[in-house]
Amino acid sequence: MKLLRLSAAGFARSVQATLTFRVNLVFDVGLSVLGMVASLATVFIVYARTDSLAGWTEAETYVLIGTFQVLSSLKSTFIDPNLAWFPDNGIRRGMLDTYLLQPAPTLYLASLSRSTPLSLVHFVLGLGVIGVGMAEFPAPAAIAAWVVTIAAAVMVTWAMGVLLACLAFWAPRLQLDVFYSSAWQLGGYPTDIYRRPLRLVLTYLLPLTLIATVPTSTLLDGPRLVVLVSTVAGAVVVCLLAVTCWRLGLRRYTGATS
Repeated sequence: MKLLRLSAAGFARSVQATLTFRVNLVFDVGLSVLGMVASLATVFIVYARTDSLAGWTEAETYVLIGTFQVLSSLKSTFIDPNLAWFPDNGIRRGMLDTYLLQPAPTLYLASLSRSTPLSLVHFVLGLGVIGVGMAEFPAPAAIAAWVVTIAAAVMVTWAMGVLLACLAFWAPRLQLDVFYSSAWQLGGYPTDIYRRPLRLVLTYLLPLTLIATVPTSTLLDGPRLVVLVSTVAGAVVVCLLAVTCWRLGLRRYTGATS
């Protein structure tokens, strides 16, 4: 409950700061809409020449894009403001030293304490695109299963960010933000379109299949117990691995000036 109150207070403060610059808010919302329109236009052009892509119809692809936008929004809102700059701010500039002195878990402060509420615009747009792609309103069980897989995907996304941040404990100069951002974009397309070696990497080594493909399939085809259990179990395992690596990194860390 303490962490929830901290998160709520920090999010409210971020909302106030965002609303202070209203002109920037309008422009950012406009750019978000244009970016979404460009993504949908690309799909429209592709399906103007084919009826399906790796077994995915045009409507199903719209649902996939909307789901990916929902996840990207949550990532940009709650994860990127903290972990994207951790090697620089946390290790080299000593922000982690400050976190270690605070009466709150260090991992929470380093990975979830800040937020950018404006990115939630993509969340709303993503839900709208999902509505466009759905032929009919999904069953309540499918919606509930979609929410569960979305939560698992957010957990995996957070854990992957923490694992990359942990590399800074051993290699402070290593910058993998560009690689992570590029790999993340691969999750916005059906995993079936990739060749087998890359598909295996995206499923097991970098579990980006969980990002959008699994939640979308769950919403379109209905819940499957095996998929739900394996998805949640995989997310828990990855999170436990991230927490373990963070603790090992803290044992190695001796201060920004060392």
